[in-house]
Amino acid sequence: MGLSFVRTIALYISVIIAMRIMGKRTIGEMHPTEMVVSIMISDLATVPMQSKSTPLSDGIVPIFTLVVLELVFAFLVLKSRSIRRLLVGRSCSVTKGGKLLEKEMANLKITVDDIEEQIRINGYTSLKDVEEIVVETNGQVSVIGKKEAEKVPYLVVADGKIRKKDMQRAHITAKDIENELKKQGIADVNEVLYMSAIDSKIVHMQKRGEK
Repeated sequence: MGLSFVRTIALYISVIIAMRIMGKRTIGEMHPTEMVVSIMISDLATVPMQSKSTPLSDGIVPIFTLVVLELVFAFLVLKSRSIRRLLVGRSCSVTKGGKLLEKEMANLKITVDDIEEQIRINGYTSLKDVEEIVVETNGQVSVIGKKEAEKVPYLVVADGKIRKKDMQRAHITAKDIENELKKQGIADVNEVLYMSAIDSKIVHMQKRGEK
């Protein structure tokens, strides 16, 4: 009994450390890769916990192997937008301008009832009051009302990469970005961590490494 107690404590501490290393996301905020790793870690921990004949290392070593793998993927996701889309996916609009986007709804397996539920949850009474409903990469749903949409800036540069679709929505050109960089004394867009714009105006920008 004493051995089981010690093994359980060791595995518990190992899982806690593993989850702390991975980050502080809640279950509802996890991306697909993080969710898979979390489930696998819980399964790996239960085997040596239930079976005394299974070496403790058979649970701890695979757990931290998965953590290292997740950290590698997290680094790749941070550095490459293509890998980010492959592993994490991308946010997708299921309504736009008060209109349902049937193709996107079908791809995400979302019904009209699901959309109506989200509209009510977010304090709106009708689809006509909503400018856009977005399903985020972690599965959460963002509902943007028509009045709020007029004030929401678009992310035109992220991690040094220009987002052309968001530039069009914000009515910003490459020349506008170039002029802003010159004004801020920045030589290349790769030095920009974050830039947002709305109504032909750049409203916020942060350089990499800026505190």
